[in-house]
Amino acid sequence: MEEHSYPKILAGRTAADLAGRSTELDRLVDFALGTGENGPLLVAGAPGAGVSELLKHAYDRLFDEQSLVIPFYFALNSADETAEHIARRFLHQFLLQTVAFRRRDASILNWFPDLCELAEIALPSDGHWIDRLIHGIDHPCTKENEETLVGSCLGAPVRAAAAGARVFVMIDDCHSAAYSEPAARALGIIKETCDGSIIPFALAGRRRFDLDVPAGQRLDISHLPFAEAAAVVERDAAEFKVAINEETRDLLANQCGGNAGFIRFMFRSAAEQRIEFDSFLNVQKVYAHEIFGGRIRRCLDGVLDGIVADHDLQKSVISLIDVTSTLGSKQLSLESWLKRMAMGEPAFSRLIEQLNIEEFIRLTDGRVEAMTGDRVLADYISLRFRLEVAGEARAALFGKSITAYVKRAPRIMAAYYRKLAALGLRELLATFSMQQVPAAALDYSIFAEHYKGLPDDEILTGLRADEAAFHLPQIVYTADAADLYKPIGELTDRDRSAVALGFQEGRYTDDDEVVWVAAEIDSKLEASRELAEFWCDRLEMVALMCNFQNYKVWMIAPEGFTSDAIDALRQRNAFGSSRRQVAFLKSFLSAESRTEKAGPADYEVVVPMDDESEMIGAHALEEIARRHNVSAKAINQIKTALMEASINASEHSLSPDRRISQKFRVEEDRIIITISNRGLRLADRKPNVPATDAESERRGWGLKLIEKLMDEVKIEHTDDGTSISMTKYITERALA
Repeated sequence: MEEHSYPKILAGRTAADLAGRSTELDRLVDFALGTGENGPLLVAGAPGAGVSELLKHAYDRLFDEQSLVIPFYFALNSADETAEHIARRFLHQFLLQTVAFRRRDASILNWFPDLCELAEIALPSDGHWIDRLIHGIDHPCTKENEETLVGSCLGAPVRAAAAGARVFVMIDDCHSAAYSEPAARALGIIKETCDGSIIPFALAGRRRFDLDVPAGQRLDISHLPFAEAAAVVERDAAEFKVAINEETRDLLANQCGGNAGFIRFMFRSAAEQRIEFDSFLNVQKVYAHEIFGGRIRRCLDGVLDGIVADHDLQKSVISLIDVTSTLGSKQLSLESWLKRMAMGEPAFSRLIEQLNIEEFIRLTDGRVEAMTGDRVLADYISLRFRLEVAGEARAALFGKSITAYVKRAPRIMAAYYRKLAALGLRELLATFSMQQVPAAALDYSIFAEHYKGLPDDEILTGLRADEAAFHLPQIVYTADAADLYKPIGELTDRDRSAVALGFQEGRYTDDDEVVWVAAEIDSKLEASRELAEFWCDRLEMVALMCNFQNYKVWMIAPEGFTSDAIDALRQRNAFGSSRRQVAFLKSFLSAESRTEKAGPADYEVVVPMDDESEMIGAHALEEIARRHNVSAKAINQIKTALMEASINASEHSLSPDRRISQKFRVEEDRIIITISNRGLRLADRKPNVPATDAESERRGWGLKLIEKLMDEVKIEHTDDGTSISMTKYITERALA
């Protein structure tokens, strides 16, 4: 990816220091240089994910690299007392940034000129519309003209565009509307302005704040993944001249959860205290300082102060979040929070909404869940609870906290290492889509009998030659098992167990539903019967507690399972695999998922469902088969199967478009015909009246004939129809 270099104007960090956001920045710039015809771009970020910094980098890059589109950055602020104040600030910033861009002089942004001065230094080509904008608001604001004045100021980019000035408008901190009525009013007018406008607008804010606009595009910004967070650690270490090693770098990246702001706070504090990050102990000393009274503490205090200013109410909120974090699956309901907070309904609703927006809590089905996955936030809540509610002595608690943080550090890294080594069960299960795979790719007993101890290339060759005897389901949803049944999370890391819901045959019926409950288990040698049964019990409990009726348990052990363990799994309708098998399974699925481009031996014919139209496809198939030297006997068999499948589709599918798609692929040793159509699927076709004995005997006869004529037949139910794949081998033996 191309690296861009541009001077720092609004951004807090240089272009070289914007770690892990190049893709998002490119998308913002591309959007800016286009039009807003498809609606605004919503930029939704987690608290502390760096959305504002990303927008400011987009501003700096657009300012430096091009001269056609005027970048405009404006942040809403809940501290603004009136919508008029927001509107006037908006207009001043818009004209200031426009004049600076037109004159290609970023230093103007630091002059703080008033509107009259801006009009004087504007380029002559912009002077006429800037003068008219300023003249339109150059009078006191009254109740009678307030709405007009506010609308004129906030509509300035549209007025500029009408005069020929192309603008890219970035509105930051849109979630301020949840805290302030003036901000909400201003945001409402801005949304009306961008609705139907061809000006590209980017509306940015917290990801849990509902902007209520039909956005054509959305850009989600989460905290930095580990690799990018580690790069931030290294850059901050160099900037603040604080020594680190690989171990402390990884600890800082993990413990701060990829929050670049918190990482920077840690290094600034270490530099001030002249502490090197050369050991876990030193990292945790600085961390404790930050949590107790440093910049991290002040940052989180500021967020909470903005939500609830009253200190007693803050203590109630802290107490309830701390209690909620210890309840596990027994989360408190909103009604319980309301009773304990002793607040009126409107004020309570605003409080809960804002806590959710800032991700101090999560609302799920009328219940309040603590954000225990955010380690820094959890430490902050625990500390304030113990100091302000439980009344622990500060000095003693500081010492206990450092001790606890140091003891926890190796566990943080161990969890990270296990995550790196995890198979990614949830992602793997999500790739299941009714593929046919060799049984040895899943069943360890078969794999051990035929392939154990062989080199990888021999195993892969053998598996490819094996009959694809195992039919995977079509998975439609996956989740971490701990999200559905929290006790399983106490036995294994959340990345090492998963639940997948789907359909075995793709029929989308109740009796076709199936659920896979899967987990990685630890065992130095082949897993024993006792271990297999232990995990069978736990995974079956996940299914039972979630009321899954038809489920399959799948376990993966590093070295597979003993023969006794395999017997136990079979008795319980479960199966086990080794990690090596799963690696081969992944290769099979990834290879099958790659769409092959049509080559010279691929043909497609679409015929209508009219009388004898199946003959058109049959004649086409015959010509294709002859071109590839297929024997006359095989051609007749293939033509008969093709016509039978086409007649079946015409007579029973009730197809709305009355079309049949016939695809032919000729490979070195086989010819594959795929017949597909819209309409009733085979599984949906039910007779209107009871069948006579003769009719019952006739039903299914066509499919039986096809199976007799062809070597392989596979039926797949699509979302709205049926696809039948028929294979005929055309090797020398078949041609004889």
